Amino acid sequence: MKAAVLEEIGRVAIREVDEPQIESEGDVIVDVLATSVCGSDLHLVLGHMGGESGFVLGHEYVGRIREVGSAVREFSVGDRVVGPPAAWCGTCERCRADDPAHCMRGGILGSGRAFGGYGGTQAERLRVPYADRDLVRVPDHVSDASALGIADALMTGATGARQAGAAAGRSLAVFGCGPIGLMAIHAAAAHGASRIIAVDPVEERRELALKFGASHATGDTAPRSFIAEATNGRGVDGAVEAVGMQATFDAALDSLVPNGRLAVLGIAAESFEFAAGPALLKTVRLWTGLGDLRLQNALMVLLSEGRVDPAPLFDTELSLDELPSLYERLLHPGHGIVKALIRP
Repeated sequence: MKAAVLEEIGRVAIREVDEPQIESEGDVIVDVLATSVCGSDLHLVLGHMGGESGFVLGHEYVGRIREVGSAVREFSVGDRVVGPPAAWCGTCERCRADDPAHCMRGGILGSGRAFGGYGGTQAERLRVPYADRDLVRVPDHVSDASALGIADALMTGATGARQAGAAAGRSLAVFGCGPIGLMAIHAAAAHGASRIIAVDPVEERRELALKFGASHATGDTAPRSFIAEATNGRGVDGAVEAVGMQATFDAALDSLVPNGRLAVLGIAAESFEFAAGPALLKTVRLWTGLGDLRLQNALMVLLSEGRVDPAPLFDTELSLDELPSLYERLLHPGHGIVKALIRP
């Protein structure tokens, strides 16, 4: 089958690779109907996450089941499904401790041996382990694009919004309106946050943020005055940093009221400093981590009911053969793409 392979740091190519096989009785094989490129894929390609190469990329997918293992009970051949970006068993010590992101038998799809060695989704077919636990059936009226949006972007954005305390009557600032930041805004709006401020230098992304539920948007790189004006001088109850840079982290911390909550979702290419003094004086609750894999079922309910829809994220649709040129484009600033939907 054809797949997008990270041949060496900085270079992605379409290659023929071995077909995935059922390896455990709880596995399924899916035909990948739609996949995408995530920011973390770019970090892998650039060597920011270990420098490994020689594996199939991708961890976002919607697929149709073509083969099931003997122990699979919840799904059948022909079902259209969406799965999380990381496999998790549900029974190990970490999963039982409500920490599936660090499942002792799991790992992030399409990210190399250092992250579990699982196959990637930027391919014609994919093996999915722990299918009964990890997969969610996609209702007929839900599009591939809508379902693909919850596979990672909305799941991770919703995790950040929750960790930042998004709720009715609370205010939130989101720094960075890439797919994750936009979905944090979308989730915060679904949770009833009263004031949501989007911060991003790109006008088109600010406009999309407003469509996804932001009440205010600014391109100011030092948004203290804008946020103060938007909150009557108060500041925000919570902030989401979705860039992974010193400047946005500092601005997010600065935007908070006392006892504010800061969720950091951005993957930093380089380390940056954390000024503990200001956080100590404000009594800030700081959280950073991966998307909560357990949210997928609840998000599908919201999607099915029409309360959220991430489909407008996808402003470009391409074939699998076009992936190498897409990676080349995405690795350069000013590419103008919010998120691409790939049809293997």
